[in-house]
Amino acid sequence: MKNGHQPGRRRLSAGTVVMLVLLAAVLGGSVLVLGRLSSGASVDLSKLNMSLLDLQEDGQRNLQDTEEAPAEITAEAIPQAARKQETQAAETTDRKNKEGFTLTVGGSISLSGEVRKNSQSTDTKTADYADVMMLLAPQINSDVNAVFLENILSDRQKANDNIAPEKAVTLLKEAGFDTAACGFSQAYSSGRDGVEATLMTLDRQGISALGIRYADDPGEPQIRTVNGVKAAFLQYSATVPVKTRNSMVKDGTDGMIPEADIGLITKDIDLARQKGAEAVIILLNWGKVGKDQDKKQRELAEGIAAAGADLIIGNGSHLPQTAEYLNGKDSRQVLCIWSLGALLCGDRNSVKRMSGYLLHVTVRSDGQGGALILDPEYTPVYAWKYKQDSRFYYRCIVSDGEAPDGMDSEQRKTMTRTAETVANVLKGSPLNERGRTDGP
Repeated sequence: MKNGHQPGRRRLSAGTVVMLVLLAAVLGGSVLVLGRLSSGASVDLSKLNMSLLDLQEDGQRNLQDTEEAPAEITAEAIPQAARKQETQAAETTDRKNKEGFTLTVGGSISLSGEVRKNSQSTDTKTADYADVMMLLAPQINSDVNAVFLENILSDRQKANDNIAPEKAVTLLKEAGFDTAACGFSQAYSSGRDGVEATLMTLDRQGISALGIRYADDPGEPQIRTVNGVKAAFLQYSATVPVKTRNSMVKDGTDGMIPEADIGLITKDIDLARQKGAEAVIILLNWGKVGKDQDKKQRELAEGIAAAGADLIIGNGSHLPQTAEYLNGKDSRQVLCIWSLGALLCGDRNSVKRMSGYLLHVTVRSDGQGGALILDPEYTPVYAWKYKQDSRFYYRCIVSDGEAPDGMDSEQRKTMTRTAETVANVLKGSPLNERGRTDGP
């Protein structure tokens, strides 16, 4: 053979390669556009991830590679490269759609005098809260687990209905809660010292605090990335008395307990979005103890939904209340939980005040900078009080499950009634009972 050339497939020139790459990209883009047009959907060419400049640069790189290291490029390789690019894009979209995290939120923990008294050891004279959530802990197993805490945690002041010893934080830790919504009506009852003691106590246990902050904290929304989803968790209180608010302004600490003001909440939601939050979850301490939601709460919730929140979770009445969808921004539906009720409290005045539920949802990226709230479920709970060896104990339990050993017949009836109370409250709501297989 002349010049040492071997017979076979002809090697393409660099210019031909560039033209073939352009042709393959145009054909691929045409398929995507025609597919969108045939479905009746609008087409955003900017989202096709193709530009002539990129293709030109790719062609230049191919030319340089050819000059530096000649290689055989066949015509058959071009459509294969295009198909590979499409496959990679589809895999990226599929992975993005699957990214998400599970969330469990519990109702009010209120360590009132009755609960504290019955957590006190008569021998050591110290409180032990570690076992209170022992029977409920298996239900608190999500990627993020939050609870409403209606106590200051501080050893600097004498314990009372609003102030619990710092050791009480073990109750949250042992249960599996990693986030505590601490803004409540009496959160400033011990002033700045009480709030900051609570923040430090929670921080030592690796528990994130919502609804309270240090006096010098500017209060910008913090973004967490959980299983690939960027989320902002924000809490506000509508129950702090006006007199207390005025005192906070006078003390220069008015930002320590964010107020449930629609202007402030809207501003924070916008800022969270600017910082990249896909999911914005709002927790609220609102309402009156023992009362159902009112017009003022509904107006606030509707304003928050319209401002762009993805999920609204309320508490404060200590009563389990229903859930519903509200009209949100860009015609989205926003799940609103009016009240999760009591998780742990000493109030035994009515079955309803002993009832509550855990909320379970999956939070997933929608691939467009927002989030989807999927699979809303609930677990009914009951704060069981029992006597053993001349001493009373509290245990939080699932109220629709098997009765624990040692529960007498009257307590079993009460447990069943609390489960029925929650079921009746949530009848017709978007929430399904967790673990049920016989439909809503």
